[in-house]
Amino acid sequence: MARRQWRQTVKFGSRLLFIRTQWPFGALDVHQVSELPAADRREHPRVAVPLEVELDHPCIGRRRCRVRDVSEEGLFLEFPNHQLLCGARMRVTPVAPSLIGHDHCPTVEIEVARTSSDGIGARFANRTGAYLFTSFRQRRTSLAVGIDYFQVHLAALITDPEGRLLVVDDQGRWLFPATFLVVGHSIEASLAGMLEAELGVELEAAAAPVATATLDGGLAPEGATLALFHPCTVRGEASLQAGSRYRRLRWLNAGKDPSDLVFADPELRRLARQLLLP
Repeated sequence: MARRQWRQTVKFGSRLLFIRTQWPFGALDVHQVSELPAADRREHPRVAVPLEVELDHPCIGRRRCRVRDVSEEGLFLEFPNHQLLCGARMRVTPVAPSLIGHDHCPTVEIEVARTSSDGIGARFANRTGAYLFTSFRQRRTSLAVGIDYFQVHLAALITDPEGRLLVVDDQGRWLFPATFLVVGHSIEASLAGMLEAELGVELEAAAAPVATATLDGGLAPEGATLALFHPCTVRGEASLQAGSRYRRLRWLNAGKDPSDLVFADPELRRLARQLLLP
């Protein structure tokens, strides 16, 4: 069988590498060609994050677009055919699905640093803005595996022997305690860890989901989310733990319409009514 060679020059950090391999025997030869020109090196590594944001600028009004990547210094916005110039300042707010109760979405100011045919490279106007924005995306990156391509969100529908239903306050809106499923973890383990960390209770049992919802990710389809709502029973007295992302918790009485509460999403109110009312 004749041997074939495959050659490729690739970037690796600040270096150019020449890779040569022989097929079918698989011999591999890698050596450095040169350092990348200083202009091609990035002081702040960029992370690909599928995220939809809303821009606010007097010339364009309020427009939604997709973030291609984020760094500690700024972000790149996929926004073709724009008419913004370098130096223009605008406000940007991440768009979060209300159904799953993302962390509070900060509005930060950014400045256009460069433009291209497919979008805008922008820098954070100040360090506070950079901190707020990168903190918001921490929930996505902290899950490490698979979170950027398809998310499974697990909500716990906790009831007690009297039929009361537990809800929590997330930034002034009521919803059910929840977490994301980490790839490789079971649903039960993920729910148990969240309930212990947030509410200080032990999961006794988690039933099959009584409701599901699919969120398509908007302009960031690879950030699509499947939301599952699992009836749960717990052991212990629920109370907010130190560092909890929730502001307070509340037990809703069986037989009483919860429509007077401000839920994060109408679907959550509908589900609460279904569980509490005969």
